[in-house]
Amino acid sequence: MNELNNISSNPNPHLLLTNIVNNEIKWVTKNTAILVVHGIGFQLPLETLDLFGKGLIKQYKQTFGDDIVLSHEIVLKPDGTNGSWFDNVLRISKNGSSFYIDIYEYYWANYTEDMASWNDLTKWLHGVVKGANNFYKRNGQFGKIYKDRSFFFNSRNGNFIPWRYRFFLTTISQAFFIFDQIVKMLIWVFNHIPFVGRIAANIVESYTNSITENLVNLLVDVVAYNVVDPKNKFYCIRDKISDGAIKSLQYLLEKTNKIGDVNCPKNVKQILVEFTEEEDRKNKFKDIELSYPSVIVAAHSLGTQIAYDAINQLNLMINKEKICTYNKGECVLGKNNSIKEQLCGFITFGSPLDKVVFFLRENIPDEDFIRQQLLDDFHGFKQREINTLFNNPKTNKSYIRAKCGLKKFFEDVKWNNYYDDKDYVSGGLDYYKGLTNINCQFKANKYGFTHSYYWKCDKFYVDIIDKFLN
Repeated sequence: MNELNNISSNPNPHLLLTNIVNNEIKWVTKNTAILVVHGIGFQLPLETLDLFGKGLIKQYKQTFGDDIVLSHEIVLKPDGTNGSWFDNVLRISKNGSSFYIDIYEYYWANYTEDMASWNDLTKWLHGVVKGANNFYKRNGQFGKIYKDRSFFFNSRNGNFIPWRYRFFLTTISQAFFIFDQIVKMLIWVFNHIPFVGRIAANIVESYTNSITENLVNLLVDVVAYNVVDPKNKFYCIRDKISDGAIKSLQYLLEKTNKIGDVNCPKNVKQILVEFTEEEDRKNKFKDIELSYPSVIVAAHSLGTQIAYDAINQLNLMINKEKICTYNKGECVLGKNNSIKEQLCGFITFGSPLDKVVFFLRENIPDEDFIRQQLLDDFHGFKQREINTLFNNPKTNKSYIRAKCGLKKFFEDVKWNNYYDDKDYVSGGLDYYKGLTNINCQFKANKYGFTHSYYWKCDKFYVDIIDKFLN
């Protein structure tokens, strides 16, 4: 019980964006890369880079005026098959400074387009409802422990509201079925009307097929990325999306000023093999520096889940020395100390990460305590204890704690999560630790949906510059 009390006394802070006092906007003091990751929707290549870039530029221009200079950079990247490809980068620089900001985009929407049917969506949704029902009691318990402020908890006393939870699951589980039945009924009725009936039925069918196709293409992103069974046909899509995000981030961490983009990893690894002594390595690398001493990840919507998983995977890679510029978490190049100083910021906005934990996490029975622990350790980036709170030596006589030698290199990375009460996708993040939740309080009508409002919010970009780019 003491363990639960200690956890519950340390919820993540919740701030109001309008109340935050920002410092004067200053220019960066080191070369910085920002990797922007888009969310669900009908995204176009470079659209997300355009939106995020314009938001930053507007604020910098208000302070530095015509000293702000934009340039289009082309970088050469390995394609994983001994070939290469070109990536587009927006560089923001300032007259009088040798430092710049490079904005990269990770685009993944092409992996999911037209990959699912209405039946796939319905089947997945019923699986989610079944899994969430299995977590019914536990969700209420751990939500209260971690001060969940969502719709399913009383805002005054923090108590779980079971009827809301049950009603939501029942409604969601039946929504697609009811829609499908209404459409079929309308078509049947129109088909029995003389003369014009068949024409009307064709119009209804064509119109609803269009709506259905758009809805499926919108939601297939969520479906494809949230399968946990490797046998599922969508699992390979999830793998492709995840692998692309990891490689995009890895590229920024490994890029140096002396070694060509494509050959950088191979050459650095060869040097590490040839010079095993620390002094030899220092002498060899004294003139080589990281291209980006500061790397920041900014992600919207479902992109926050993709970016989170990529950072988690990078932690595993550093543990196993698969990032060529690092050895046991320490940079092998001269002026840089540790990985947490290079990957120094994580910005999430419109994030569903808490909802992913609440509804979509894998249901692992307590008797499978070994599997449960292995997966918890494997996906451990800033995630609070969930399974071990309820499954431990005190609650399960068979339970044995397995030791894990993985180091968590990114636990101190600064993480700001921006959300809004009328953005029903997002919310404060309570099931992760070491972050600050910021309520944007967008002005919208009573039934407004503010999921895209972040892109044009001046205060949002001012706060990002103040907290991550000074």
